[in-house]
Amino acid sequence: AVDLQRSCWIAVGARSSAVMAMFPGANLKILIGVVVCATLLLLWFEWHSVHGIVRDQADDFKMLGGLFMHKLRAGRPGLRGADSVNSFPVPPEVRHRSCINHHYDLETLPRVSIVIPYLNETWRQVCATVNSIIEYTPMQLVDQILFIDDGNSKEWQFHEELAALHPKVRVHRNEERQGLIRSKVIGVGLVDSPAIIFMEPHCIVSRQWAEPLLERLALSGPQHSTVVMPILDIIPEKNFNQYTVANHHIGGFDWSLSFNWMELIEERNKTYRYPEPYPTPALSGGILAMWRDFWDRTGAYDTNMTEWGGEHIEMSLRTWRCGGRIEVVPCSRIGHVFRARNPYVVHYEAVVVNQKRAALVWLDGNYLENFYQKVPQARHLDAGDVTERRALKDRLQCQSMDWYVDSIYPELRGGQFRLREQRAVDWLVLVLGRSTGTSEDLRACALCCKSRVEPLLTARHACWLAFAMPNEPPQIGSGAVRQWPDAFCNEHAF
Repeated sequence: AVDLQRSCWIAVGARSSAVMAMFPGANLKILIGVVVCATLLLLWFEWHSVHGIVRDQADDFKMLGGLFMHKLRAGRPGLRGADSVNSFPVPPEVRHRSCINHHYDLETLPRVSIVIPYLNETWRQVCATVNSIIEYTPMQLVDQILFIDDGNSKEWQFHEELAALHPKVRVHRNEERQGLIRSKVIGVGLVDSPAIIFMEPHCIVSRQWAEPLLERLALSGPQHSTVVMPILDIIPEKNFNQYTVANHHIGGFDWSLSFNWMELIEERNKTYRYPEPYPTPALSGGILAMWRDFWDRTGAYDTNMTEWGGEHIEMSLRTWRCGGRIEVVPCSRIGHVFRARNPYVVHYEAVVVNQKRAALVWLDGNYLENFYQKVPQARHLDAGDVTERRALKDRLQCQSMDWYVDSIYPELRGGQFRLREQRAVDWLVLVLGRSTGTSEDLRACALCCKSRVEPLLTARHACWLAFAMPNEPPQIGSGAVRQWPDAFCNEHAF
């Protein structure tokens, strides 16, 4: 190796001597000048090319930032800074080719405001939600993205960080927690767009997610009576970078007025052709689009409902029975984090009160007794005065519950929940067991409560009391469920 190196230097020296002999004096100086200029020119071109590559890679990183989220530690508040801005896990392209090829005339679509209540949400997911909206939404149609800070403590507010993401992002703060339902009502009162989209702060929207929803609203006729929702694909709670494509179910509920995904639309309607929009008896919850005037005309949400739960079933019954319709629009897809438990306290009694308020207004005739049979503890709870909501129902000349069951949701008359009742224990172990208790505890809880009553909601609510609300039963922890006395199950097996 030493000899080879010495030979190379001898060769270079010999060539240099030969060059000097060929270009003596001034000619050599000219040659050197030309070589230096050419070298500098080549270096400039090289630097420019490399810089362009780096810039392009930076743009790719910005778009694909979710694939490099190692700096954004999920589950902790206050993670701020440039490395989190413009970053979100890019969802796969899972839309039908007819959706991808469809042309949307933006001039015919209504302007919209996006209302997003939030409480104790991680910055990673909030930031990703906003940035995916900015990336995949025609922002000329968006008046504002309005966040409703529902009484967050300082470390969970993110006001400055949100405002820095885009000029159309605004934050309104509730100094005291109002709950998800009232926060949405407050949010709508702060915007004046003709259309509203309710969004949740733990989502990744897909390409052209808004256009199909707004187009469907635009086609709903002068009464503006259609409420639309996207397909909600699944983002695992423990891995924000994964994405699972969801099937095309209808939304439904049982006589406890608790939502669940039910049949595939292809099974319910044999003539259905994907990806056509299709009717659904019930809204799944917090992600939907509707006309602002229809929201106002049909009574918004019941503001005497508190915290969380029940409002989507109430709106579903009100929409269908008071001249509207609800559709799922498969060309609109949103990845949504389905969580085993909320990141904030939800009092179960408040949920039951909300459901009872909906039942007192909308379950006319003998249907109210069906609700009490499923939720017997609701019979003795004070749900407050519902006179105003009943007057709204009369003023809108809404259809009866018989009409709704016969025309919209005939499955309520049958045993649509039997399969889910048989799978109650497996559901508990699969879903709740991911983040609360042990599988053995949950199985014991489910068996204890399922032995006394029939529906899935029985076991789920009992275990919810145990694990999501640890202040209710004493000494909750590994093994505690197995020690519950019969009295506890009799009291909490709803």
